[in-house]
Amino acid sequence: MADAELKQKVEELIAANPVLLFMKGTPDMPRCGFSMRVVQVLDSVDVEYGAIDVLPALQPLREVTAEISDWQTFPQLYVNGELIGGADIVEEMFESGELAEALGVEQPEVSVPAAAQATPPAQSPPLQIE
Repeated sequence: MADAELKQKVEELIAANPVLLFMKGTPDMPRCGFSMRVVQVLDSVDVEYGAIDVLPALQPLREVTAEISDWQTFPQLYVNGELIGGADIVEEMFESGELAEALGVEQPEVSVPAAAQATPPAQSPPLQIE
């Protein structure tokens, strides 16, 4: 059973952030390839988003997100309080235009940048769970 206080904090963060990414690392320094792929997609659609580094509390956050959305792996992208999914789903939705529609932005003309992107655009600072 997940920690009730942590679960409440996570639910509050999901509700307070129209676009929220639970990821390993930060947008400026992703700590896994899947998280990096989602950051690249979000950066390419030029949307502001909050980000939570799950690594400091990985197992407790797995338990909480399993209860909230029945999803235990990271990254996890939430839009308007709803779980969109992980890296593969986010990329598929990006390619089909569904992600831009869900985010209320225009679909960019270019595809997701290569992993060796030069300078990432500025994002919101990472959020902290305390």
